[in-house]
Amino acid sequence: MKILSLFAASAMCVAISSHAFAETPDAFAFQRAEFAKYYREITGRDAPEGAVKFAIDPKVSKSGRDAYRIVSGDAVTITGSNTRSVWYGLYDLLERRGGCRWFWDGDVVPKRDSIDLSNLDVHEEAHFEYRAIRYFAHRGLTRFQAEHWGPEDWRREIDWLLKKRLNVFMLRIGQDDLFQRAFPEACKYPDPTKRLPGAGSSYNDRTLFWSLQYRGELRRRIQKYGFDRGLLAPEDFGTMTHWYSRTPEDWLANKDPQFLPQASGSAAGRNGLVWDIRDDKWVDAYWKLTTTAVEQYGAGAPKPQLLHTIGLSERNCYKERKKNFDLKIEALNKFFARAQRDYPDAKLLLSGWDFYGGWKPEDVRAFLPTLDKNRVILWDYEADCQEGRSTFVDWDVIGKFPYTYSTILAFESALDARADYPFIEKRQRLVQNDPMCVGWIHWPESAHTDTLFLDFFTANAWSDKPIPHGEVLDAFCRGRYGKNAELMKSVWADVLDASALRRWDEYSESNLNCAQHLVYHGIFKKGYTKRPAQWGPPVAKSLAALRRLEDAPWDDEFVRRDAIDIVRMVLDRLIVLKIDELGSAIVAWRGGKTASVQQQDAIVTRARELAALFDRLADVLELHTDYSLWESYQRLDAIEKIRNPDFTKTLFENAVNQYCLSHQYEAIRHVVAPAMAELAERIAKAVAAGDRKAVFSVHPRFAAIRKAAKAKPLESLKPTIPRTNENFIKVLREIERLQEAGVSRMASSRPATR
Repeated sequence: MKILSLFAASAMCVAISSHAFAETPDAFAFQRAEFAKYYREITGRDAPEGAVKFAIDPKVSKSGRDAYRIVSGDAVTITGSNTRSVWYGLYDLLERRGGCRWFWDGDVVPKRDSIDLSNLDVHEEAHFEYRAIRYFAHRGLTRFQAEHWGPEDWRREIDWLLKKRLNVFMLRIGQDDLFQRAFPEACKYPDPTKRLPGAGSSYNDRTLFWSLQYRGELRRRIQKYGFDRGLLAPEDFGTMTHWYSRTPEDWLANKDPQFLPQASGSAAGRNGLVWDIRDDKWVDAYWKLTTTAVEQYGAGAPKPQLLHTIGLSERNCYKERKKNFDLKIEALNKFFARAQRDYPDAKLLLSGWDFYGGWKPEDVRAFLPTLDKNRVILWDYEADCQEGRSTFVDWDVIGKFPYTYSTILAFESALDARADYPFIEKRQRLVQNDPMCVGWIHWPESAHTDTLFLDFFTANAWSDKPIPHGEVLDAFCRGRYGKNAELMKSVWADVLDASALRRWDEYSESNLNCAQHLVYHGIFKKGYTKRPAQWGPPVAKSLAALRRLEDAPWDDEFVRRDAIDIVRMVLDRLIVLKIDELGSAIVAWRGGKTASVQQQDAIVTRARELAALFDRLADVLELHTDYSLWESYQRLDAIEKIRNPDFTKTLFENAVNQYCLSHQYEAIRHVVAPAMAELAERIAKAVAAGDRKAVFSVHPRFAAIRKAAKAKPLESLKPTIPRTNENFIKVLREIERLQEAGVSRMASSRPATR
């Protein structure tokens, strides 16, 4: 078995003119070359001349959706309803008869003497018209943040989209050089060696790591590579200035726009405000950005053209709800009118992001019927959000207005596996047979967080019948792990309940990771004492499963990555549980309910064990390149030279902040773990002194420790231990030891019974 890794060649991409974006005039040359490549990798021989032929015939589709047919004859003929469907058929053939399996981080290509191409008669047709994935604009770790990816990374990603039969990819990774292309008289390219004018702090610091000239050309080539293969990529329209696509400072100086009032929502400076679209002058300025993007980034896009808008999402211009609502309707209608005028055949994807919080369900129900349902699609984002929050089920769209089913899993900081499959499948049953549900979109703020879920999503986005997650897990493990399939399947099966404990709930603490939970949410919030009963059994079950990973083969790249993914997710849940237990014990102690010195000592021990668990999390993260900010920086620099000498500080700031703090090695090792260790000693001193009014907050000291870490060279914070199987097993056993000590302590601290 041969594994082709996504990252294996990323460091070698040094120019946009790379072969990754090579062009050819031959209609099916790409497909023939791809078949020949895999045939040689599988058999070690050249493919027979003319073994596979390709054709396009729209009549292959019975519904108008993507479809293909594979038929044996003198040659195997793959006929697609369009260009991308030919690709789907090719990769299906290589999977069915070649035994290949496709994953975001590489292909599994078996070795065989030959490929049987006889007796094929396959017809496949997509269930959902749109099967989409969106890439977002955060920075930090290369695996998870698409803004880091270079030409070769994107080529592999787009190939993977085709292998998984998706047909839409959406880039929300900043405006690149759109302002400079649209308004060259008012907007110059910024100096990439310096801090970006108007840059803020935290994730608002959009200081460049690559020049905008490079980024703009890269974006154009990325989309063209996808277009050449028949993929769709929506261009944005509407009020496109946001935190990740701020208005350049020189444009503001030269154009001097008026702004909408802003009572609340995203802004953080003039360059994040929305121009006053009540005046058509500024509507036209926004529209010029759209037409420029369509004509330059979107040149050559397959039809129908797709346009996407977030409207005035995350903007509240007035405190009065009706005034705010009326303005949002006015803005949407103005931009819809321009789309009708200039792109009458385009499909308009209306983001549902604003509807979840800013609108009431009755507002959505009243507004949607005013739109042309032959052109507008409600591009929902939150089908996996727990009940009690307004989503598509409350908007009277089922059976009435075109909409998409969607999954988001979590915000940017959630880099771990956390799909709640039973809930997602429950919601899926509502839409599976609804003809008005025209797509499944996956809208993560971070890419590649949950490798198993990506297989679940892509399988169900195509299939005409729901595929249960257990069935997906079976196929996933067989295809990904080979002879280690049963071992890894047994582990995955036992950790999924713990994974789903952290689920999509937008701004509630359910959406946090353990570091955010400790630093920003605190230890003593009301209701924490209820969680151990809910979390205890799945966490205990998952901890027991980790022991089996000692037998996992460290030399298998997929096993290694997934084993670390599983361990860090389980450790994250365990830490949250231990934070709750510590908080409950301290609350009892403060209330004078502690019965013995032994129980007081247990508080101190709990706090120190928490510090040790954060260190173990750092140990786990240190064992893989996926989690290092320094190594992500090195990848960026290898793709295209970083010319700003201070960008390591920016990268640290982009990642280690309240919104984005997560499983970054440098953050956990050098900021979060030391902050918890210091808190543990403050707790010990307070308990020893009987100071039950002591304040136990991590955040103030966290800020100081974070500042000190940021001041150091990022390279000095990098991982140092050998990434060996021995060190992995050592971490597993240390986690087990800490957990067993906690169980023993809890048992010994219980009051004696008669």
